[in-house]
Amino acid sequence: MGPEKLGKVFKRYREEAGLKIEQVEKDTKISQRMLLALENDNYDILPEDLYVKNIIKTYAEYLFLDYNKLLNLYRTSRGEIKDEKFKIKKTNRVYITPQIFRYIVISVIFLILAVYLGLQINNIFTMPDLVVYQPDKNLTTSQNFIEIKGKTEKETRVLINNKEIYIDSNGEFKATLDLQKGLNTIKISASKKHSKENVIFREVLVQ
Repeated sequence: MGPEKLGKVFKRYREEAGLKIEQVEKDTKISQRMLLALENDNYDILPEDLYVKNIIKTYAEYLFLDYNKLLNLYRTSRGEIKDEKFKIKKTNRVYITPQIFRYIVISVIFLILAVYLGLQINNIFTMPDLVVYQPDKNLTTSQNFIEIKGKTEKETRVLINNKEIYIDSNGEFKATLDLQKGLNTIKISASKKHSKENVIFREVLVQ
């Protein structure tokens, strides 16, 4: 049994790659007429030998095939050299068509957007950080007022005993709170529009 014909080789590997002849024409700039003539071993339609070899080279590189073996197969078909038994093998390269490349790019963009959106959603629903610098825990004082200082995240709503207070552009806040004699419980809370509250309690004993 003789070697596989040149045109059959091209057609087989093109179909294995899932490529339509129209896509090959678009990517290689070789007309469908020339491609089909080559795949059908119809050399009467093909141009001069030099141009045919260029077409074979372009098509072989496109399908990641061994050009030299294909050229020998072409010469055999044209009667330039005697029949030789050899098998056309693909080179060990990953075949990526422009269509697959577009899918990869779209997938990467979609993945980046999905990660970004996930981070944004997480940022919206996660309760903000809250740090209270003063007063200290379990503070005892003789004063009838106390200054409260702390820090949270930007665009956060801070309440002290359910009363909203101002925070600056760095997320820092401070307020003065009147105290009553005895044990005073101070509730400091921070929350975003859709997040849970982050709450810290301080107990101050006024003697």
